[in-house]
Amino acid sequence: MDKIKEIFKMALHPSQWKELFTRYREIIMYVIFGALTTLVSIVTYFIIRCIFPSEESVPTFLKWTYRLNFSGGDSSTVLPNIISWIVSVTFAYITNRIWVFQSKVKGFAKNTLQALSFYAARLFTLFVDLIIMFLLVNLPGIENGLYEFCAKVFSNIVVLVLNYVFSKVFVFRKEKKEN
Repeated sequence: MDKIKEIFKMALHPSQWKELFTRYREIIMYVIFGALTTLVSIVTYFIIRCIFPSEESVPTFLKWTYRLNFSGGDSSTVLPNIISWIVSVTFAYITNRIWVFQSKVKGFAKNTLQALSFYAARLFTLFVDLIIMFLLVNLPGIENGLYEFCAKVFSNIVVLVLNYVFSKVFVFRKEKKEN
């Protein structure tokens, strides 16, 4: 918590921005690219939603997405959600690898393992997000937009922290140098 206070305190003083960035570069870059990943996700979602507004507009091999109906209502959001998740996670992997964690992994096998680890971690946190939303919104049956928004913000904070920890500790961990 002290680090967060320090970051905000330094951010208020432009003369300290260079030191702030030097000291907390990784976290700052993670937040910046996280915001851009969110933008990529939202834009992709709405582009796909416009391209495939109904089941009739979807190619036959993708029609199964309209049968994933858990609530009894319209399931036209499933395909855009799936595609936006794939595109945004791919964007996140590339930006995290290059600019946030500055991965130095070389070779096809190691790069493939790193990418698979990243996708597996993000898939896990997707399920964490789904579980949190189910427990906080669906299970109690609360139908209140503000409550649902607050639950989603809480869930996103948990997912953001888990994604950072998984990326830092498991996916983009620095290899130990041999002496």
